[in-house]
Amino acid sequence: MAAFLGLSLLWGSEWILTSFLPPQPRLCALALQYGIGAALLLPWVIRRRLWRRSLRRVAHVVIIGTGILCLPQILIFASNGKLSPVFFLIALATVPVLLAIGGRLTISPAVCGLAGVLFLCNQGLDIAMRQSLWLLLPLTAACVLACALVGAEVHMQEISLVEALFVQCLVAAPLLWIASQLLEHQALTWSAMAATGFVVNAALTTVCGYLLFYWLLSKFGAGRVSMLQWMQPLVATAESVVLMHAKPDWTVIAGAILIVIAILWVFSNRDEEGEYSLRLLKVGDPQSVVRISYSVE
Repeated sequence: MAAFLGLSLLWGSEWILTSFLPPQPRLCALALQYGIGAALLLPWVIRRRLWRRSLRRVAHVVIIGTGILCLPQILIFASNGKLSPVFFLIALATVPVLLAIGGRLTISPAVCGLAGVLFLCNQGLDIAMRQSLWLLLPLTAACVLACALVGAEVHMQEISLVEALFVQCLVAAPLLWIASQLLEHQALTWSAMAATGFVVNAALTTVCGYLLFYWLLSKFGAGRVSMLQWMQPLVATAESVVLMHAKPDWTVIAGAILIVIAILWVFSNRDEEGEYSLRLLKVGDPQSVVRISYSVE
């Protein structure tokens, strides 16, 4: 739980760092950030001799990384300017609901958490009819992310987390750079502060953040980890209220309460932990059916 809250704080506070830096094209900045992250991980990867891993395992990791680090970002950016950023938050907040439908989470807290995000974003929900079709892109991004998280439950255990993240950053960086050239048509703004920001972001939010993210995924499963999509907007909203000395609206308070209730509900549910242990046993050892009942109890 402490690691979950720490990662929520780390990723939810990213806006504070970027607010001190010059505006950058989003996809190109992410490509550079992932490239720096891969460079930081390279010494550990060489030590672990990644080239000895089977091509099948590496391919699994690449597909998962594309679904987590790359494709959702591109789909969301493709609808940028057509929809309010609020709808991107709401679309990603549906990931736990999608996983609940797939049996990775209890449906009641999933709906409760989504309702909390809707309350947080209450003031920006106006949308014209002609904009409705653009909702398909962020919703598709949410579906891709949900599928990637389910795949990560299984295949991220095939190689070490450091090796997996290195491969994913190495593949995501050029893909995002190509997407940037096709969609953004904007160059990076270089300065000493910008370069420092890229390195700090790569070290903290990418390397430290995703290593912790995948560790949480291996420990708690996709359902619980997906609740980060609720915690990040909650942390960002709370920080902005505190830093700007603003008085929160009742909808913000209600949304925060619903999100906290949903997260405590899930983490206090022993059945969730038992079901994830059951899935790990099935994947890791086909002959472990005899031991499954003990993990559920």
